[in-house]
Amino acid sequence: MADDPELDDDAEAAAIRGEVPIERELTRDRRIVRFAVGANHGKGWRLDKYLHAILPTLSRSMIRRWLDAGHATIDGAVAADRAKLKPGQRVELRAPLPSEHDGGGASGGVLEVLIEDPLFLVCCKPAGVLAHQAGKAMSGTLINHVHDWLEARGRDPRCARLVNRIDRDTSGIVLVSLDDAAHARLATAMEARDLHKEYRAICHGVPDPSAGSWLDPIAEAGEESIAMRIDPDGKASHTDYEVIENSQGSGVGGRGSGGPETGRFALLRVLLHTGRQHQIRIHAAHHGHPLVGDWVYGTPCAELPGQALHAALLEFPHPVSGATVRAEAPLPSALSTLWERVRTGTALTPTRLSDEQRSKLGLAAQRGLRRPAWMSEDEFAAMRREAGEI
Repeated sequence: MADDPELDDDAEAAAIRGEVPIERELTRDRRIVRFAVGANHGKGWRLDKYLHAILPTLSRSMIRRWLDAGHATIDGAVAADRAKLKPGQRVELRAPLPSEHDGGGASGGVLEVLIEDPLFLVCCKPAGVLAHQAGKAMSGTLINHVHDWLEARGRDPRCARLVNRIDRDTSGIVLVSLDDAAHARLATAMEARDLHKEYRAICHGVPDPSAGSWLDPIAEAGEESIAMRIDPDGKASHTDYEVIENSQGSGVGGRGSGGPETGRFALLRVLLHTGRQHQIRIHAAHHGHPLVGDWVYGTPCAELPGQALHAALLEFPHPVSGATVRAEAPLPSALSTLWERVRTGTALTPTRLSDEQRSKLGLAAQRGLRRPAWMSEDEFAAMRREAGEI
């Protein structure tokens, strides 16, 4: 139950999904979800949090925007996102479908399908493409491309649902279910941590030791910033890392490697045991090794528009046979080129945060480079010298 201290929010959300039958309907311009609030789980939860438990593949920020726009009702009355639910209440969400004119980042590319099965697709998402609709970005997303791919083959696009998600600027493997029963089994496998997820990352500095675990609890972002937080009261989080290769460089980078070098880089193999938002990115930065290009937790650079992170491998049980399905996606050319550049000692070019980025981080407008929390004053001075600021 929700007041049981031994059940964290993830377990309670899974219990809600197991308790609550969901009615789904798709019209020409709306995706409709209906359900009655359960009697045993999620007592006193706010509507936005409860909806996120019911619809875990959607971001809470997107759900809040729908609620702010009046797209949900409780017992027939328009609901506020912070409304606390009671058992038996009838909730209806009438979410708008994307229009052809809504922007969504990179679009128009051919969907890269790594594995095709009647019950699921394993896709490779390029960096710069959203996995699903969010905010004003309602087209050009991976799920839009999946819908187009299914329609071109005479299949119903309404069956497609994301099993896992990766950030917009992260490339790599995304699993898409094509059947309600298959989705339920795959989602259960993910909650039970039966999905094996490996990433490749390029970070500043060389972690010491060269293999280990990061176990820092992660808390949600605050009201003013999109950045997650390391917090003793946050959710338990577990990331394993291993240095595959390190560079020979001497440009400005992160802490680590047990020596005075601050500008070396490392290519990491990263294994996720939990799935917190931004988990790899904030864990790496917290330990002094932010990912190259990560403007949220590190420093942006001219050579890469986002973080150097790639979902490279996924293993999961087939939803019917239970046999292990293994999918691999090689490092994309942008990251392999970046690695060849830094491994031979070529320095990167730090850049300033844009006004939009500063706003998303809750920072006042200012000129010049930002010093990340993990970077010492001496390292920051060296970075400013390389950028020509001093």
